[in-house]
Amino acid sequence: MNEQIAAIERHIDDHLSLHIKKIQDLIKRPSISSENLGIREMANHLQSAFLELGCQHSEVIETAGHPIVFAEYDAKAAKTLIIYMMYDTEAILPGEEWISPPLEAQLQPLEPFGRCIIGRGAINTKGPLQAFLNAMSSMRAVTPELPVNLKFIAEGEEELGSANLGDFIKENRDGLAADALFFPIPRQQPDGRAEVSLSSKRGLIFELECNGKAWGRGPKDFEIHSGQGALIDNPAWRLVEALGTLATNDGNKVLVEGFYEDVCPPDDEQLALTRELASTWDETAYKARYGVDTFIDGLTGEAALKRLMFEPVLGIRGYYSGDARVGDVSVSKAIVPHRAVCKLNVGLVPNQDKADLAEKIRRHLDKQGYEDIIMRLRPGTTSESSSWGRARIDDDIVRSLIQTYEAMDIPTEIWPRSAGGWPGHLFQKYLDVAYIMGGAGHGGRAHSPNEYLVIDGNEHVGGLAALEKSLVQVLYRYALL
Repeated sequence: MNEQIAAIERHIDDHLSLHIKKIQDLIKRPSISSENLGIREMANHLQSAFLELGCQHSEVIETAGHPIVFAEYDAKAAKTLIIYMMYDTEAILPGEEWISPPLEAQLQPLEPFGRCIIGRGAINTKGPLQAFLNAMSSMRAVTPELPVNLKFIAEGEEELGSANLGDFIKENRDGLAADALFFPIPRQQPDGRAEVSLSSKRGLIFELECNGKAWGRGPKDFEIHSGQGALIDNPAWRLVEALGTLATNDGNKVLVEGFYEDVCPPDDEQLALTRELASTWDETAYKARYGVDTFIDGLTGEAALKRLMFEPVLGIRGYYSGDARVGDVSVSKAIVPHRAVCKLNVGLVPNQDKADLAEKIRRHLDKQGYEDIIMRLRPGTTSESSSWGRARIDDDIVRSLIQTYEAMDIPTEIWPRSAGGWPGHLFQKYLDVAYIMGGAGHGGRAHSPNEYLVIDGNEHVGGLAALEKSLVQVLYRYALL
């Protein structure tokens, strides 16, 4: 095995320029799910890419939303691994300040890493997707066969909450049968440590709107001159008032009746892992990663980690009303808006239910006298979509990832739960498979301007070559467990 891996790694090094170009080419193809921009084209591109890599079968499968690309590579091996991928990205918003155009995938130096690819999808997750395809290409160029069978599932709705993925898995159980699932993505943090997250939070995404027509007060159909604000009610103020009833003034404790009643506390294993994590967690580096100076309520150490991983949170994603243009105070239109909208999310933990929480928030608003406030849920918000899953340290796919980090001298931290979410739990629910995400290398600013994937790396984090080599190692190590 070692000789094969060494030969594959040499091939990756020798073809790194081509591998970089392939990632750039993928990022240059827009695939923004919220705008249905380039989705079909990207699905067709991936179908062809899988076939070019030697997959015996590849197809674009329709869903009630965006299509899923499914492909199979039968290596006649003893084990079968599902490779989960997402080909959609977040939107590019007006006014975002990028150091280079987000669909040009330029190589730019970023301190302290060296060259990075800048672009929408660089880390989340077109860069990692193509990195896996690059690694597979090098494996097939060097060895007679792959160490495991692969089943690829690439969805185009992850940024929309994977609304149709569960139905797809449930309806295709037999064809998707596998031993485990792996989501290839760099998990090294700027200080070099790699996070292995055994589960994740879930998200309830919704928006609230106040408008003059539904309220029966204020402008009904159009904005009016701000001078009339002395006489005519402003829907933007009413929405602010309604939001203020949902949580304490700092937003850190939710006041909706029953919000916390289904929260499942961490078990002994999760608490033990949290204590161990707290002993190595670098709070200063963590704060620097997100550009903050302090945590809520001044929390530190184990207490901060428990809140992050095991407590639900209600967050405001954005608020817009009237003149929302970017600019200084002089860029202001003198109006009373006729509507105001707030986008919110709940970070759920087991065993909270999306549909149940949505009903509780609706009842709360009604009870507080805000029956006119319109509540819109993201499609797919059902109890069926509220399943929970969890990986274990002794799962073979988890062990293969940890062994890979150890072989590459990458310090590893085990996180019982990540603050973000991804749909690995759906595969566990319907296919009864273990699942994990991981890989060497680093990227950042997902969902933000200047999203990046590190190409060169530094003394702490690996670059693209290290990422691709780690993905090769995971497959080979998993095959031997």
